[in-house]
Amino acid sequence: MDLERPFRGSEAVGRGVLTPGRLRGPGFVPLGHDVYVAAGTPVDRVTLARAAMLRHPDGTVTGTAAAVLWGAGAAVADAGTTTEIPERTEVLVPGAGTRSRGALDVRRAELPEDEVVTWPDGGDGAVLRLTSPGRTVLEVARRLPTVEAVVVADALARRYGLRTADVVALADRHTGERGMARVRAAAALMDPGADTPRRTRVRLGVLSARLPAPLIGAVVTAATTEEVVGELDLAWPDRRGGVLVDRAPDDAWARAGALLDHGWEVVSLGAGGEHPVAHVVERVVAFSARLDRLRWRDVPDMRGRYPRRPVAPRLWA
Repeated sequence: MDLERPFRGSEAVGRGVLTPGRLRGPGFVPLGHDVYVAAGTPVDRVTLARAAMLRHPDGTVTGTAAAVLWGAGAAVADAGTTTEIPERTEVLVPGAGTRSRGALDVRRAELPEDEVVTWPDGGDGAVLRLTSPGRTVLEVARRLPTVEAVVVADALARRYGLRTADVVALADRHTGERGMARVRAAAALMDPGADTPRRTRVRLGVLSARLPAPLIGAVVTAATTEEVVGELDLAWPDRRGGVLVDRAPDDAWARAGALLDHGWEVVSLGAGGEHPVAHVVERVVAFSARLDRLRWRDVPDMRGRYPRRPVAPRLWA
């Protein structure tokens, strides 16, 4: 029996691994009724999820805890910087007669089979039950503010190929339950192209500023050879302009250098994550205005003359 994983105290005593006195001593930490773990073991979301499976074998871990276990830990941590996300593990259980205790937030829900994923978790026949990535997005979006929910949803969408239609279909399946309007609002803003939480926040800031919706994670190719010319975090192909967010100078030049030779305007913003998101969005707004000026300058007058020749494209660092 691995005592650095949550275990049933009664089972450990019954097997003769521990005595009742030692179990109640300082060497073990209680995680709930008859559930313990060795002192010094990090009591993180993984540990709490394993404890939840011992306390509720027919339950399913969901919400931000499931998002962390699905690999979106960085997004959950980023969402927690602006919104207080409690370090409680949400568990959905069928039937009645259960209640939240300690670090577990227990709610009643009957889950369809396609909204649950189960796999072995170590020895002793232990299993871990999580809501599917799509259902996890639904649970996160119904409980977090929209921007924070989209930060987590983008990370899961990028990792597991989720689409807006997938989440909306789940919301339609659960029409009438609380929070489905919030879920649909978050799903409409999802985009897997943003590969970091900050880039998701910049993208949402651009949309809030009422700028034209950009392409996210755009790869620009030459029309004739289909050779990759450059990559942009935000791009407006019809305006031949794009933005790089939080890129190092060498990375920015590698992604946008050839685009400049093809007549694109490119701006690199964010200073590697040092500038606040609001400042980056303000710079994107100014860059968008610059694109508008260049576009109108390229339009000839009625005599076929240009009022001013377009300036050469350049990368702003």
